[in-house]
Amino acid sequence: MQTQIVQIGNSLGLRLPKVILDSLSLGRATVLSIHTRGDSIVLKPVKAPRSTWATAFALDPAVDDESLWGDLPVSTAWED
Repeated sequence: MQTQIVQIGNSLGLRLPKVILDSLSLGRATVLSIHTRGDSIVLKPVKAPRSTWATAFALDPAVDDESLWGDLPVSTAWED
């Protein structure tokens, strides 16, 4: 598969084929990081930090706040 660099205003752009966009679930608002590796250009979608936390917590809703401390002793009284 090939594409070419095109003029977009005062800049140059790259059009990505729909089949590529669909296969990676990329859309108009997707943010990509770009870097080079040797003589290649590498594009990667930028994932939002903590974007998977809600899913991870939903997998085990029985976990309560106290168990997040592991086996550390938990006290509700102020100790001297």
